[in-house]
Amino acid sequence: MNIDEQILDNDVRKINLSGRMDLDGVAQIEKDFAGMTKAPATKVIVDMSEVPYMSSIGIRALLMNGKAVTGRGGKYVLMGTQADVRNVLEVSGIDKLIQICDGLDQAIDAVTV
Repeated sequence: MNIDEQILDNDVRKINLSGRMDLDGVAQIEKDFAGMTKAPATKVIVDMSEVPYMSSIGIRALLMNGKAVTGRGGKYVLMGTQADVRNVLEVSGIDKLIQICDGLDQAIDAVTV
């Protein structure tokens, strides 16, 4: 699994994930993911468009990092989830806790409003 970040206008941090969010994949990115969502990050978009699979450990990683951002009063959204991953997020109820946006414009609006 790979992770990188971009800083967009208005200090929006876009974290790009690619690969399987399973035990091995999350272990590869866990430290970097936590570092990218720590203070002062308060506007975070997680681009999931290159994530074809997610297990419970992947859900945990999304929740823990989201909690870190929102716990400081920030905004944290997911973007571009593939159909199978979105289904996992909806069945597990994560979509009720973390907003899922279809595209970048919607995600930017969600974290900057």
